[in-house]
Amino acid sequence: MTPDQSQPPKLKHTEAAHLEAGPDAHELILVKGDQRFSFRCTPGSETELLNQLAVVVADDANDLTWFDAAVLAHQLGQRMSQRLTELQNQRKPA
Repeated sequence: MTPDQSQPPKLKHTEAAHLEAGPDAHELILVKGDQRFSFRCTPGSETELLNQLAVVVADDANDLTWFDAAVLAHQLGQRMSQRLTELQNQRKPA
């Protein structure tokens, strides 16, 4: 029997949960004690990343808390804002 691929991965120690990512990917990193959590997504799939993060946090087998999720979501918002500013600056005439 093969494992259900729709289930989010269990995070332990320095393992990372990744969505498809490319060169423009958002990477969110949280260091908690001796653990390092990394979440990645491509622009446009931020909602999917947040949904996966919520599933991971709700699973008692993982050490992430809702506060940790809020910190990661804040990081994502900052990255998105920075990217929008960069795009806006590229569109302005010189």
